[in-house]
Amino acid sequence: MFLLSMALAAGMTGCKHKSYLTEIPNGGGPPQPTTPANPSTGVENGGALNPNPPPISTSNIPLDTGRYTPIFETGNKDPEKFRADTIYFDFDSTAIKASEQSKLQEVATYFKDNARLDCLLIEGNCDERGTEKYNLSLGERRALAAREYLANLGVDPARIKTVTYGASRPAEPGHNEEAWKKNRRDDFILVTPK
Repeated sequence: MFLLSMALAAGMTGCKHKSYLTEIPNGGGPPQPTTPANPSTGVENGGALNPNPPPISTSNIPLDTGRYTPIFETGNKDPEKFRADTIYFDFDSTAIKASEQSKLQEVATYFKDNARLDCLLIEGNCDERGTEKYNLSLGERRALAAREYLANLGVDPARIKTVTYGASRPAEPGHNEEAWKKNRRDDFILVTPK
């Protein structure tokens, strides 16, 4: 009976864990180039995806961002503000292409010039190839790559939150390369205080 009560007491008392924002790859260092996966390592649906994505290192940015937390939770979301700045990725890649860097510079300029409490939500997306789990991971890594890039341009990372949708929110419904290249993207959502 004593052992049972001790086990119950131990199960009822938990330790408090500190929450963290999604981690920035490379600890906030410069973006690292990635290479396409070997086509012979394909996964379901005929995709040629890397079954061992690179690990994401920790940056230990606390989730308790003080004044920004309520903005992310209840703020007004504007998906149109940065629609023209949507960035696109190569197949199975998280590398920010040179052709997309000016879009991130535009987003960074807005946040550096804007002293208000505006925040940014980065939504990582993939094409339909690959497993759901893999696509969610790849979408997350794409959003984190953009967050890291913006942080390196001087945007306070506490003002940026990331989310992954994997392949669940395609911009184009087709099942060909034309549609897929539009679905491999990061969308930027401006979040403003109510």
